[in-house]
Amino acid sequence: MKCDSLFCCAMLQCSQYFDGKRRQNNMSLRMEEHLRGFEARMDEEIAKREAFIRDQVLGTGGQGVVLGLSGGIDSAVTAALAARALGPDKVVALWMGAESSSVHHRDAKLVADTYGFRFIEVDFSEIVNQFHGVMAQSAEALPAELRVGQDNPLVKGNLKPRFRKNAEYWMAALLGYRVANTCNWSETAIGYETKYGDAAGDFSVLGDLVKAEIYLLAKHLGMPEQLVTKAPSADLWEGHTDEAEIGISYKDLDTYLCTGEGDAETIAKIDRLYQLSAHKRNPMPLVSPPKYPGEGGVN
Repeated sequence: MKCDSLFCCAMLQCSQYFDGKRRQNNMSLRMEEHLRGFEARMDEEIAKREAFIRDQVLGTGGQGVVLGLSGGIDSAVTAALAARALGPDKVVALWMGAESSSVHHRDAKLVADTYGFRFIEVDFSEIVNQFHGVMAQSAEALPAELRVGQDNPLVKGNLKPRFRKNAEYWMAALLGYRVANTCNWSETAIGYETKYGDAAGDFSVLGDLVKAEIYLLAKHLGMPEQLVTKAPSADLWEGHTDEAEIGISYKDLDTYLCTGEGDAETIAKIDRLYQLSAHKRNPMPLVSPPKYPGEGGVN
């Protein structure tokens, strides 16, 4: 991962980064100011998110937090904030491998050890392969021209986040815990998340933050360096990286979302992805919203 990405500032002293790196990394002045402002209120941001976690868990009758720990920065920061908010003994993190990279497993375990919360390992490789095989065999009854996604790796790849979310809710039901969503605004804005998979959860701690802001949070939370220096990846298949699949750098994506700036081609692509992914962000459409008598309405 090259250090021309915005979030690499988490690896550096931010004052040095902003003062000496902006021009060579093509960071816009407005984005620089935005990130400076975010870092200036870092203590407030952390306290606000810790209070939010307590409200969403304890305020709804929950006893703790369950989340999937992928070895990536988003789930690591979410878990660290939950451990600070509720205590590490109230956080259960699931590593749910499915033909997953050993590097991500190593980093997930390191995060759990660093912040002291419980770490449980589940292997979904066999389940994913069996389910995909059964469905593919059944689908052979359909005409070949209908099976337009037969060679699309996402058909199988998206099974992984959906199985993982099932496991998180199973564990949450067992413990009386709440499920923390670990997505960020950079990815949600363009639909880079799996519907009813990683996009699901009882509450979202990072859903209003872009990737660059999350890396700054990670720095202030004392995140192990190897978490902030590796390329982000949903680990859907071997060698997978987020930016390669998206076709847009987080630097360009974050800059547009935070400042409205970018070249015409990049803006057009982000706008298109935003429009196409609206169904992931919006509630399921109804012909007409039903009314609840207890809130003064009747159907």
